[in-house]
Amino acid sequence: MVLLMNDREAGLTSALEPTDAGSDRQRRTLSRRGLLGLGGAGAIAVASVSSAATVAVGKTQQVREARAAIPSSPATAAPAPEFTVLTSEAGQATGDIFFTDMGDTAAALITDGSGRKLWSTEGAKSYANLRLQTYQGQPVITWWESQSTGLAAYAEGRVVVTDLAHDVLTTVEPHGGISPDEHEFLITPRGTAFIVSYVNKKVDLRKVGGHKNGLIMNGILEEIDLATGKVLLHWESFDHVDLAESYASVPEDPDEPYDYFHINSVNPTPDGQVVISARHTWTVYKVDRTTGRVRWRLGGKRSDFELPKSATFAWQHDAQFENPTTLRLFDNGSDGTTTVTEESQVLWFSIDEAARTARLERRLVHPAKVSAHSMGNAQRLENGNVFVGWGSGSRISGFAIDNTLLFDATLPNVSYRATDRSGADAGPAPLGVLTLQIGHAAGGWKPARNRDHQETAQQPRRPGRPLSG
Repeated sequence: MVLLMNDREAGLTSALEPTDAGSDRQRRTLSRRGLLGLGGAGAIAVASVSSAATVAVGKTQQVREARAAIPSSPATAAPAPEFTVLTSEAGQATGDIFFTDMGDTAAALITDGSGRKLWSTEGAKSYANLRLQTYQGQPVITWWESQSTGLAAYAEGRVVVTDLAHDVLTTVEPHGGISPDEHEFLITPRGTAFIVSYVNKKVDLRKVGGHKNGLIMNGILEEIDLATGKVLLHWESFDHVDLAESYASVPEDPDEPYDYFHINSVNPTPDGQVVISARHTWTVYKVDRTTGRVRWRLGGKRSDFELPKSATFAWQHDAQFENPTTLRLFDNGSDGTTTVTEESQVLWFSIDEAARTARLERRLVHPAKVSAHSMGNAQRLENGNVFVGWGSGSRISGFAIDNTLLFDATLPNVSYRATDRSGADAGPAPLGVLTLQIGHAAGGWKPARNRDHQETAQQPRRPGRPLSG
């Protein structure tokens, strides 16, 4: 089913400033109590709209306290880097790096190429998908967070959008049984955003060896107007993708939902449609935005394109078009149980939609044969290099056009995705090749050509747990 809901408002609220100015914790954090307490039934929390009808609008900002970093000295050692750099060669063009700590010390972090922390936000139990995007022509920082961990977080998350000073512009909250999920939040040039969600649905699973009164995790895609909160598009996997396409095992417990689809990325196509990556069907789907119909499948059991065995991918993530005819994806290769390739890889396919042919154009593998059983992404940089987040492999790497390893680092914990500030996939053009610097009174970070003055906005950490992806 696809619903075009141009006249439907999902509801609007806004984030309130801390109510107790004397509280040190409220001054030093993002006021999680205020932010998370206003989700309600609204999809979007926006401060710049009318408060008519059922819209609840409050004050406009969240201001973090900025704290100047203490320079290193014989008596005061510099803070330890957030990751360990193994390789750093000339020509890498690595800018500031955006990633999340999905271990017990949950956080979203921005560092420089040496691992030195420039900014972090903490306080939730789970974080994912920190990245730099563009909204209404301006650069914004976005991330997903949840006060739950593991599978519970799939139904209890939200997305935060801030400006470069870290003032909250809007949040996407749970609404109408849909909760923004960690796997995707992508702002489009139209000022809309794609979100995904996992919603349990009662289904007869007998034809795939399950129970009559079984449950599935239905993969949901929505497109939301960030300025109004209207849900413009609603798509459900169960209406268009058969259960038999899945490679995932059916649970024996009838109360355990069958995650047959596992939507993990959504990206626009050059002709205005969308491509969806579904990990558990090993398939990339091109979907018609108007009808919801699947136009074609790449990979999996029902592929519309014949792929050579060397180009078979499995358990993949992050499928997107780099140009009108080239589709790139991160191929995990294994989920730890079923293995198609021993190492994870980034694959580029030359797609001829009319002829239904797909040719493997490029394959990138880490020299250490890194295998990520979950999560992962790839990003094209402005100079043509590629930055790769190895997901559960707890590694980030940069490669030249000829696949030479230029940058390599190990992370202390897994990160669902990792992105480089100098990326062409999502970085805003107005900032050019400028690096990013922590700001001053507002506690944010701004475009700058140097970091002579460093400040941080740090908050106490709370325990979190890794999420599957």
